[in-house]
Amino acid sequence: MKRNGFVPIVILVLTGLVIVGYFVFKKYLPKTQNVTTPSQVSIQGVPKKSASAITSPPSSMEGINTHMEVYGQDADPNMITLGPKLGINPEKPGYATKHSMAWELKIPGTPVLAPIDMKLVGFQNNSFYRITEGQNTVRTDDLVLFFESASPDWPGMIIYVYHLSSSPLLPGQNINPDCSAVMEPRGENIQAQGHLFMGNMDYVADKGNAAACEALIGYTVKRGELIGFAGTVPTPDGVGTHSFVDIGFKVSDTSENPLFGLKGTDASGERHVQTGNPYLHWVQPGLFFYWKSYIPDANFPSGVLAYPFEADGYQLPTEQHDVNFKYSSKK
Repeated sequence: MKRNGFVPIVILVLTGLVIVGYFVFKKYLPKTQNVTTPSQVSIQGVPKKSASAITSPPSSMEGINTHMEVYGQDADPNMITLGPKLGINPEKPGYATKHSMAWELKIPGTPVLAPIDMKLVGFQNNSFYRITEGQNTVRTDDLVLFFESASPDWPGMIIYVYHLSSSPLLPGQNINPDCSAVMEPRGENIQAQGHLFMGNMDYVADKGNAAACEALIGYTVKRGELIGFAGTVPTPDGVGTHSFVDIGFKVSDTSENPLFGLKGTDASGERHVQTGNPYLHWVQPGLFFYWKSYIPDANFPSGVLAYPFEADGYQLPTEQHDVNFKYSSKK
């Protein structure tokens, strides 16, 4: 009888040790990322009332598309799966896999404005510099921000902004040395956090001491508000510099993106990545959308986006022209 009673006691003790051990060592276990699978995605189509190349023009064309001189290199037509494949400058198609349009802002540090109400969902800091033989520092600005539309005009749309030099949405960037440009090659020093939308896939990441950047993930900016400053990269000939910002838009539609899951230009049909939202489509920004200069009291017809720069007399507050300006809290 004593022996039979001893066994349950041993089992209870061992079970208790296992439970205690789990909680003690839980903090040392690797963190897992939430991964969205196609079956979990909410399918949202393009609202018929939102002006676009696949719906109808805006109710009023007053002030629409008045600054086409700023439009730069288009997206690669092969990446476009919704709306017109060729962009506003078909003679200057984007390089292979490019899924955005350049805005030729020309002056380094030009403020970049939100084209629509949108929420920051992720970032990636790819900025780096190199030292030339003459000991000159040549910088390549490539801060990338990812936003999700907060407007009913474009539900579920993703806004991808890159070649920024800095952003008020990353209070630690260029302030904390651990969130600054690094010497070339950047390699594994890339910092990324949140939901990233790259090419034919999207995923959640947290790498490279991203916490040093103090990104305000979840912060909502209104149309016309500051999101960053135009960056500078060396020109292809290596002689001069080029200041601009690139912005891509991934629009939610009821049709499935035929390129979803493919890597780069792979046309084999094999799907390498099966996570993310297959109902998002890159579009040609210059032709898919209608654009209008932001002024606080301006009337924006449904679906019309704001030019991502100051125009027609509108100016941000003076302090927001400082490339080191930062937002202080979430909203």
